[in-house]
Amino acid sequence: MNLEEMHGLPQEVVDGLSDELKNLKIYLVHEYDLNLLKRVVDFSLDIFGDGGMDEWGIVPQIRQGNVFVLKEEGAQKIAGLAILMRDWDDVDKVYLFDFAISQEYQGQGLGYHFLHGIISIMVEQGFKRMNLTVNINNPGAIKLYKEKLGFQTLSMKKDEFGKDEHRYFMELDFDDFKRIKNR
Repeated sequence: MNLEEMHGLPQEVVDGLSDELKNLKIYLVHEYDLNLLKRVVDFSLDIFGDGGMDEWGIVPQIRQGNVFVLKEEGAQKIAGLAILMRDWDDVDKVYLFDFAISQEYQGQGLGYHFLHGIISIMVEQGFKRMNLTVNINNPGAIKLYKEKLGFQTLSMKKDEFGKDEHRYFMELDFDDFKRIKNR
């Protein structure tokens, strides 16, 4: 099997979605066929442009990392993508390498619930913290990470991905996440 269903979205979220999105689930990509690989690559390139992952980047991520997609069971269209990597200097930490919701589905709370589900999976896998970087000019993503999920800004990295590509470096301690989750 290429995809392992991890879990669906909470019922209160599903109730507020259009019929088209009511069956969205989080899947871990174990293996791939060329059709799935093309869909994941196309999604990444569509969202991130030249900064998106091509086949050369996605294949090792599937084989060695944690690649998740948000999609409906049996559907071809991907609504969200997350790629995570273990931090080799700190085995308790995972790095959120890529995270995106399709532009047509943004603004409906899917990003929060997709990442919330992934964080829960990382907690189950024994990780203690998650790091990420985010473009300083992406207020929607910063709000999601910081205000809704509790990430802390550790620093600002100037020219991280080239001239004028400044990024905030953020971290979420999963103990803090568990406290927020259980409120």
